[in-house]
Amino acid sequence: MHLVYSMNRNDPNGIDERSFQFFKDVLTFVETIPVAPQTKDIIEQLVDAAGSIGANREEARGASTRKEFIRYNEIALRSANESVRWLRACATKRFGSQKQCIVL
Repeated sequence: MHLVYSMNRNDPNGIDERSFQFFKDVLTFVETIPVAPQTKDIIEQLVDAAGSIGANREEARGASTRKEFIRYNEIALRSANESVRWLRACATKRFGSQKQCIVL
């Protein structure tokens, strides 16, 4: 069974395009956060987590087994959840543009 081939990477409403757009939006958002000792690690963690969503989706597309496909998608979901955690921290501490942060 090749689930991978039924996914259209270029679908503007598909998960792959939306995760890429989210990553781009996170990169734009972090540019609004002043780099300071208390924000440097949060910025790095947020960017890593947001970028990891799409990276793991790419790995899923190349999976050789259904189990591997599912596992990479689970990791992508964990990265998405981690991104939300860092965004919540930014919102709570009022780091960066709150308007952009809330949208994300």
